[in-house]
This record gives sequence, C-alpha cells and structure tokens, in this order.
Amino acid sequence: MRLLSFSLLALACSVFAAPLEDVEPCGTHISSEQLRVVEKENLRKLNDTAGLTEDDLSKRAATILVSWNSIAETAGGKGYVTDAQIADTISKLNASFLGSGFTFVLSQKRKWVQAAWFNGNKNSAEEKAMKKYLRVGDIQTLNIYTTNFGELNPKLLGHSTFPWDYNAQTAYLDGVVVKYVAVSGGSATNWNQGAVFVHEVGHWLGLYHTFQGGCVDGGHGGDYVTDTPAQADSTSGCPAAAPDTCPNLPGPDPIHVRRRRRRLS
Repeated sequence: MRLLSFSLLALACSVFAAPLEDVEPCGTHISSEQLRVVEKENLRKLNDTAGLTEDDLSKRAATILVSWNSIAETAGGKGYVTDAQIADTISKLNASFLGSGFTFVLSQKRKWVQAAWFNGNKNSAEEKAMKKYLRVGDIQTLNIYTTNFGELNPKLLGHSTFPWDYNAQTAYLDGVVVKYVAVSGGSATNWNQGAVFVHEVGHWLGLYHTFQGGCVDGGHGGDYVTDTPAQADSTSGCPAAAPDTCPNLPGPDPIHVRRRRRRLS
C-alpha cells in the first residue's frame, strides 16, 4: 500500500519556475479521462476511511526504502553522481515531506556504466530495459534512476510513474527518473537543490500538478487538493506576488504554498 495519509508539498517557486535556459521541468502527465477514472476509485477509498481520525491515519505512516541507481556514460565521467550528492538529495526529500507521514531511507545505492541507459529517451526501449534489469522491491520501494535522457528529450529534467500505474505485469516500470545534473549540488543552475526529485516523488505518491485541469471549479481546482486554488497553467519565472490566472475563481495561483492531500492507494 502506498499513499496512506499525505500532506505536502512546499515546492518553492524557484523549483519549477526558475529563470533558466529553456527546459522541460517535468514529463509526468495524466489525461483528463484517466484522471476521472482514478479519482472515482480514490473517492471510494476515502469513503472507506471516513470514520478514521487524524491520529488513526498518522499511525499508518510509512517508511519508504529508496534504491538509487546512478547511470553513467563512462566510468567516473559524464553521469557520475557522488555519494554526498545522493545523501543530500535524500535529506532534501525528508525535509520537504516532513509531517507527511513518509520517511525516506536509502537502502542501497548502485552505480552503473551503460551508455545506452544513460542516453535513453523517456519511456524508450532503453529506459524500460534499464528499469527491468535494475528495479527492486515492491510498491512501497522507491526506485530512483539518474540518467541524461536522449536526443528526443534533451530539455527534460524528470518524470515519474503514478501509484495507480503499478500492476503485476508492469511493476518494473514503477519509479522516478531524473536528469543527473539536477541532483542536490549538481551542475544544473537553479535546478540543483534537490527539488526536482521532491516534485517527481510527489507524483510517485499521487500528486498532480497544481495547474492540472486548468480553471476547474468544484472546491478543489483540477488537482483535487482543496487548499490549492485553481491555476490555468504552469508559472513562468519566480514572481514575488502570485499571479491569478483563474480570476473568476477564489485565490491566486498556489506557487508559494504548502499542499495538503489525504490519499489511500
């Protein structure tokens, strides 16, 4: 079981809105049709826990074991991630998820030299082969892979699976892939504070983008989180004052707030 009681997410404005050369910060998406199916099932699960108190839910806190796989193009060369960078990124994960009920513990770190994996595009045959060979654990094991992505995704910083994607046939695909330069202390200016990992792990635990669905009313916007106002699109730059891209709905864009969500899966 993944996603028990979930309270998140302080993705600072600088994380996915930093002024930087043209990048694609996140490649994790869900269609409106799939979202409706997922949320119908999530509502059923939440109704099953209607009688539980916050204390009951807090007792379901989960320790998530992390299997970290650093993929390099050459030994000690492009793609190399240090032990200190891995440890600091895990520390950033725990700091960002503090109070959520989730704790991340590095269970193993492995380094591989495999140019095809390192340069594999998102969801490519090479990336799938990498995951099939390297993935360990069950649904509560977070498998992280740092690669470079390929020529079809040169601007991509990361992508993740959602928890409802997990099934017996394709369990090996479960996990988070992030461009190696975005690790904490990496070389990606403005994107090297570990927050790209926080963002993708948020998806892995079941969070949507705050701008999911755009200006959708209904008390939760399009991201199904009640305390994040609706947002039309992702934010560009890092404005001191939050814009209001859905002026006919309450609240400015939630670019400086924590997000709270309870989700069972």
